[in-house]
Amino acid sequence: MRMGTVVRNLNRANVLREVRLHQPISRADIAKRLGLSRSVVSEIVDSLLTDGFVREVGTGRSTSKGGRPSVRLKFVPTARYSFGMDIGGTKTILMLTDLAGTVIAHRKIASHRDGASIVEHLRRQAQMFLQESGVPKDKIVGSGIGAPGLINYEDGTVIAAPGLNWINVNLREAFHSYLPGPIIVDNDVNMALVGEKWVGSGGDDEDVIFVAIGTGIGAALMIGGQIHRGSAGYAGEVGYAPVDPFTDAQSDVTRFGPLENVASGTGIRLEAKANMNLFPQSMLQGREIRTEEVFEAARHGDELGQYVVDRTVKYLAFALAHMVALVNPAKIILGGGVMRVGDTLLKQIDQRLKQIMPIRARLTLAQLGELAGAYGAAASPIMEMYRI
Repeated sequence: MRMGTVVRNLNRANVLREVRLHQPISRADIAKRLGLSRSVVSEIVDSLLTDGFVREVGTGRSTSKGGRPSVRLKFVPTARYSFGMDIGGTKTILMLTDLAGTVIAHRKIASHRDGASIVEHLRRQAQMFLQESGVPKDKIVGSGIGAPGLINYEDGTVIAAPGLNWINVNLREAFHSYLPGPIIVDNDVNMALVGEKWVGSGGDDEDVIFVAIGTGIGAALMIGGQIHRGSAGYAGEVGYAPVDPFTDAQSDVTRFGPLENVASGTGIRLEAKANMNLFPQSMLQGREIRTEEVFEAARHGDELGQYVVDRTVKYLAFALAHMVALVNPAKIILGGGVMRVGDTLLKQIDQRLKQIMPIRARLTLAQLGELAGAYGAAASPIMEMYRI
């Protein structure tokens, strides 16, 4: 792409961003804020008006010298739409939003179907979803796909996703002929952080960590307002972090990691089962243990439940302390199925973190629940193309 085209596209994206953030706003104010000439801004605004991204909404006040009042501009979020898909081990969420994150349609489906591969099944479901939405394909700016596991962001390949039994599956190529492009593939936790930053609890902070604690554990890092993926794209794979500095056991990316084995939903169940014989009077005896039952037992004073929850809190606070020391985030958002138990667990983790780590970071619960990843997937093409 020629440098002139790059600059024009960047200027167009910046003008559109100014309108969205500071609407209603005049052409003159945009030029002043961006340091661009009025003629350049007027040319860009004319193209945005033609394409339907902005609209004129009347005039502002006269200038101090009695000049003609300026015409104001407002952002039109329904000018285009974006598709997001958050693939989970058992469930997948499909979502279509406008440019401001308003949901036009969403659907939760099973990730698997007998007689079809996961990819084949999801391609069919995504096409059906988009057709039924009634939104013309040329109005959809692109598609985002979030998937669990190790992801090569550059080429869209899932390197390893134990929950889906995927090794080296290129989702960008697999969906190329089936979804509106460009197609952006990223780790599901990165997508969840983008979603929370877009329309959830991310707020205005630019240094944020999102930790998803569910079947497994994963984190996403936003530094300076940008997702940090690391040299090979694996930043945030904290589930593989060792919890015992003296162990010689080797970790394998095709299986759950050490932190996941003790503090994820899976780990909580394993810890309860492993320590059952120490608490013969536990209300959890003689049943198939579910994660939420361990927390419920702890709330009722059950010693096994309290023991497992206490260990979970300490493992998680220990992991968060290292993240705070390395990144110094303003905020840490905790989400995932385990955190649906609510404020009590958040407060316990926060209290323990403050006890062992003198550097402070605000802990908060995710707002978007299971939809965070789908929101982030839908947001990704929008942010890639329009920086809004």
